[in-house]
Amino acid sequence: MQANLMLIAPETVAESIAEALRAGLGADVQVLPHRRSALTTLRRKEFDLILIDEGIAASDAATTEQIYQNAGSAFLLEINLALSSAERIVRQARAALARRSQEFAKAQAEAATELRNQLNASLAGLLLEAQLALRDAAPAQTQRLRNLVKLASNLRDLLRG
Repeated sequence: MQANLMLIAPETVAESIAEALRAGLGADVQVLPHRRSALTTLRRKEFDLILIDEGIAASDAATTEQIYQNAGSAFLLEINLALSSAERIVRQARAALARRSQEFAKAQAEAATELRNQLNASLAGLLLEAQLALRDAAPAQTQRLRNLVKLASNLRDLLRG
């Protein structure tokens, strides 16, 4: 999947950096010359990585802080674009995207584990209740309760596997 990047940088260096990012990462790069336009764009669109020139970031700390707050799940990198080569910027962006991907995969695995645990707990409760109800069930209800126990047991086995 193509990475979606935002580059907040002066126009004098932005296009050459954006081209290097496009070529080096195969990324879609949106260039914005001002923090305010970046903030407006962040409210409408999600990004994987936001690169901001240190000079722009330092010139208005309050707006830069708003960018951080509105970045969502995007990684942010403040880079001195005047002192950094395009290759270095591409390397740093690649590493940040890899970290983001690893953290996303880890969060997904943790969420799946938590969901599995919650489902197992619910199924255990359902099994227990159904088995207890079988003891006192009328003959007409017995087969339905056995089917419920069987279905819940099958689901539990699927979750364990």
